[in-house]
Amino acid sequence: MALGGVSSNGLNFTGLATGIDTAKVIDGLNAVSQQRINRFKTQKSEIVGKQTTFAALQGKLFDLQAKTNALARSGGGAFDGRTATASDTAAVTAVAGTAAVAGTYTLTVESLAKAAQFSSAGYADPNARIQEGTIAFQVGGGVTTTVTVDSRNNTLQGLADAVNAANGDLRASVVNDGTTTAPYRLLLTSAKTGSANSIAVTNNLTTGTGASVLETGAITTVQAATDAKVKVGSGAGALTITSETNQFSNLIAGVSLTVLQADVNKSITVSVKNDNDATVKAVQDFVTAYNGVRDFITEQTRFDTDTKFAGALLGNRDASALANELASALSATVPGLSATANRLSSVGLAFDERGKLSFDSSKFSAALNSPGNAAANFKRLFALSGKSDTNGVEFLIGSNKTKPTSSPYTVNITSAASRAVVVSAGPAGPVTLTPPDNALQIKLNGLISSGVTLPGGAYTRDELVAALQKAINSAPSLGGNLVSAVVNGNGKIELTTQKYGSGASVAITGGSAPLLAALGFNGTETGTGSDVAGNFVANGMTETATGSGQILSGASGNANTVGLQVTSTLSAPGSANLTVTQGLASRLGAVLNKYLDPVNGRFKAINDAFTERSSAIDKTVAKQSALLESKMAELQTRFAAMETAVNNLKGLQTQLSSLVIINNSK
Repeated sequence: MALGGVSSNGLNFTGLATGIDTAKVIDGLNAVSQQRINRFKTQKSEIVGKQTTFAALQGKLFDLQAKTNALARSGGGAFDGRTATASDTAAVTAVAGTAAVAGTYTLTVESLAKAAQFSSAGYADPNARIQEGTIAFQVGGGVTTTVTVDSRNNTLQGLADAVNAANGDLRASVVNDGTTTAPYRLLLTSAKTGSANSIAVTNNLTTGTGASVLETGAITTVQAATDAKVKVGSGAGALTITSETNQFSNLIAGVSLTVLQADVNKSITVSVKNDNDATVKAVQDFVTAYNGVRDFITEQTRFDTDTKFAGALLGNRDASALANELASALSATVPGLSATANRLSSVGLAFDERGKLSFDSSKFSAALNSPGNAAANFKRLFALSGKSDTNGVEFLIGSNKTKPTSSPYTVNITSAASRAVVVSAGPAGPVTLTPPDNALQIKLNGLISSGVTLPGGAYTRDELVAALQKAINSAPSLGGNLVSAVVNGNGKIELTTQKYGSGASVAITGGSAPLLAALGFNGTETGTGSDVAGNFVANGMTETATGSGQILSGASGNANTVGLQVTSTLSAPGSANLTVTQGLASRLGAVLNKYLDPVNGRFKAINDAFTERSSAIDKTVAKQSALLESKMAELQTRFAAMETAVNNLKGLQTQLSSLVIINNSK
């Protein structure tokens, strides 16, 4: 008799003995368990779909948050942009920063900054042999560069190459002036412009049989080092400002000017305006981002009765709550503003019947360009803003954690910020300075000057103080840090930093004896500024604040004033009442932060919940699958045993039948 099948594990019956389809029976017995597993997998697929949809929604919310923050920022936001335009861009170019003050400024470019240039005497050949030795060059108060001339480079061109290879503050070339007898000259050009950057030469080329070069009396000034000079205004009250470069960063607050042409008879107008075009674009970008979120939520929560399509977030309470909170944040009226600018609808924005924002950019632009303080009021409509009742205490910025006031905060200034000041030990006096007795070493706001050098010459006391201030303020190694120098009532020099706070410091660390004596310094004077100190009082509770320069900031653990910063220009202790208003974009930003905060945000909790549910289903499916496999193995074993038993019985039956036949035949 043929058996059903044979495997390495022994006999494997497939129902031949009993005629039963055991595989089908086993599948039928396990169908309920498999259906349960399939339902779990379907549930996971739905959860993953919702999780993916929420992730896509989160991405759109991040985009909306970025567009919202541009409108909500207290400083440097969409309402703080400025443009600067010069009436003659061939003569002056202007770039405005957010600190620029709108206005019209008239100026005249009287001169441009130029680099010092001088040339040697003429030579018949660029490779004319010159004397050997050393020659040192110094530009202004910069580092002295020494060049060695020997048999390898003792030509006019060799000296030019050596100067350039030294990488100092000079550039050298050999030029042909077009004359017939000795046209080749060594031309030296300072790498720095400005009158303080003249070129000094110490010539020790004294050996060898070559020609002398750059000797005293044989140097021709091609171009004198000059400062750029700009006159602001006209008449007796006009101001003249100089710069060693052709850039002016402090001439008009917040505006960087570059002068290109000088003409003492030509007035140039620089107009600084609010960048309203950028503001309109920022609002349009915000509206587009908001409507993108709204459309996505609508699509993912809808049900189409015709197609039976159901959005992944249909019936989801988080999605509905989010949509309501976003709309609610923008539907409020901002207190303290006029009716012409206290709600979105007053400036050209409105909700349509689908809950989307419409934007009338023409109406918005017209309102923004209207006379008066329109831009400031618009900023208060959207951004977090503050208003002080005391001159000398001003709201600077706040964060999305700064709370608006129900009653004004009290700003207490317990100690005013101060600048760093040093006073000379003795009185200043007239002096005649000659190099190298014209150098001063100073450390300003942590930066060490590589050398502040005053031009040589005779000075009265007042001229000396003015030259000292200019030399310090134009020193490149001091990074643009500024001081003022005055003579006090005792005839002593006072140097005062422009910077306030503990980061402000000034120290006289050395210098040439004649200059120190004339200035009245002994080379050891130091001074340090101090930070503003104070606190905030909110709802009767004192909240901690820290000072940095003239800025007082609320501490991170404060209940109301975290992120709040005010500027105090008070010269003595005092107080002020500060009203903080939360504009509509700021309110919306708070809602978005509630959902998007990476630590405590609602979306993080939602995503964690989805991940946890998916993980739990994976564990359940794995457990159920293991049980199913175990059950299948057990059923297969039992059915195999049954087939074996039946087959054995059939074999016994055959044997018995054979015996009966034999007996009958006898």
